Amino acid sequence: MLSADDPDGDELLRGPGRGSDSGQSTEAGRAGSAGPPLLITVEEASELLRLGRTRTYDFIRCGSIQSVKVGRRRLVVRSSLDSFVQGLIADQGELSA
Repeated sequence: MLSADDPDGDELLRGPGRGSDSGQSTEAGRAGSAGPPLLITVEEASELLRLGRTRTYDFIRCGSIQSVKVGRRRLVVRSSLDSFVQGLIADQGELSA
């Protein structure tokens, strides 16, 4: 449920006690989690892929990269980046043969 204090639902992604009021930096708060985040911003996905933001949105639009909307935010399913890269490798392998 969205609250007036958190209109985008960010608290759901951070979990309890991980907001800016906790006294920890964002990086320090993530260090104790169970691994990399499941959902990342489009900008973070762009950085990981070494692609521009517009190109990343193009791949999201055509369905090559999975994403979800949480509130008004578009977030990329991190595991879909591995599938996307594997597809690129497979496509290039077919072209070489």
